[in-house]
Amino acid sequence: MSNRLRFESVTVTFGHGASAFTAVDAVDLTLEPGEVLGLVGESGSGKSTLARAAVGLTEPSDGRILLGDSVISHSRGATRRERRRVQMIFQDPQSCFDPRRTIGQSLDEALVEAARRDGVATPSQPTRRGEIGVLLAAVALPQDYADRMPGQLSGGQRQRVAVARAIAARPTVVLADEITSALDASVQGSVLNLLRDLQREFGFSVLFISHNLAVVRLVCDRVAVMRGGRLVELGETLQVLERPRAAYTRELITAVPSM
Repeated sequence: MSNRLRFESVTVTFGHGASAFTAVDAVDLTLEPGEVLGLVGESGSGKSTLARAAVGLTEPSDGRILLGDSVISHSRGATRRERRRVQMIFQDPQSCFDPRRTIGQSLDEALVEAARRDGVATPSQPTRRGEIGVLLAAVALPQDYADRMPGQLSGGQRQRVAVARAIAARPTVVLADEITSALDASVQGSVLNLLRDLQREFGFSVLFISHNLAVVRLVCDRVAVMRGGRLVELGETLQVLERPRAAYTRELITAVPSM
């Protein structure tokens, strides 16, 4: 099964009639297997809306989204299982967890759902406990963090757990939506390095949404630039950031502070 995630003429419109607002306008974009694709643009450009459409939090009003040969937009029945192979890591890790459940319980839920999606027997509780320990180790957290509540963790630690929960679902695609913008600068680098290392280890693709061009240069293979819901430029990272074709891309680069 292909890892390729494709947006084909995807349009997302909110509201109706004269009050309708088009957040994403006929976007064609392909995330290749195993790559890290940066998606940049100013606030309100449609970046997050496009990602939310891929995980079913928003449905396109036109166009379609495919994972391999399976349509995952407007999904029903079996195609929902394919949609769960696309996992999203959100900007605010605090809002992603049930404050009444331990970290271990949240990860356990992801493991059970992955087994159901794949149509295999749910592993025993001791087996899942071992897998939770492996997941925490993969994101450089001690195994005893499984017994902690989300409120007992720092922002950086919660974001690491959010990454662990995403990979627990055995995704083929991970959508990372501004995952470092709510973190202190001292921990941003470690979370970015962690995501890149896990991407190489597990082989999933990443759609990396950010407004930070320095971070995009560091972690992305290609870059797509959005403005007003439309895709205005797409290319290899160095080509886009050093020899941009679109005037808007040049404006974004010029706006980056320099010493």
